[in-house]
Amino acid sequence: MKTAIYDILMSGRNPDEAFSDARFFALCISHRAMARKGNISVALGLEIRQLSHLFSRYFPRIAASRSTAQCTKVYLHSAAGGTFLCQCLGKKNKASARNEETGDLVKLLLDQRASVNQATEWVAAILATGCLGDDHLWQDLGLTNREDLSDVIKRHFPGLYFKNTGNMKWKKFFYKQLCDQAEVRLCQAPSCNVCNDYAQCFGPEDASGWNLLAAQG
Repeated sequence: MKTAIYDILMSGRNPDEAFSDARFFALCISHRAMARKGNISVALGLEIRQLSHLFSRYFPRIAASRSTAQCTKVYLHSAAGGTFLCQCLGKKNKASARNEETGDLVKLLLDQRASVNQATEWVAAILATGCLGDDHLWQDLGLTNREDLSDVIKRHFPGLYFKNTGNMKWKKFFYKQLCDQAEVRLCQAPSCNVCNDYAQCFGPEDASGWNLLAAQG
């Protein structure tokens, strides 16, 4: 069903908008649409009006055919030929309890943005909220691999992308930047190269069995 929702979104994408950004948003939305509980806008780190604007800009066919009163997840599952029982109010989302943390991450990202535009602000919010997950960041976002994540960071936040010269895992890298800004030292090793936990920060981010979605042009 996740793949079907992704396909529905991309089949009705706005051709005037960048394909790479549309694909990123479609992957993240289809991933969050699979959660049984929790509002999809909150899960993405966006306000309802922001998500509505995102649909209007990148997926106008969806925006035009969906009632504003209808649950987004219910609509997407229905459009993809499935059914979904809405339980959006059944569980408090983790993001609401960690607003300060996500706010710091959003600021970190936007301070290094390539340009001032709404798409970049939406990407920053989605990335920051994804950092609250328990898996690799690219997995928590619903992307196909780490390269997808690196590409979106390079497009929207090149300052951070090029600063990560050691190819540190992105979630680790973001939090390290926050610690450095606050002049807080959590690592005991004098440098990463001699740290016993080096593999946790710089190791591979492969995930066997991850359900990949093929890139579609």
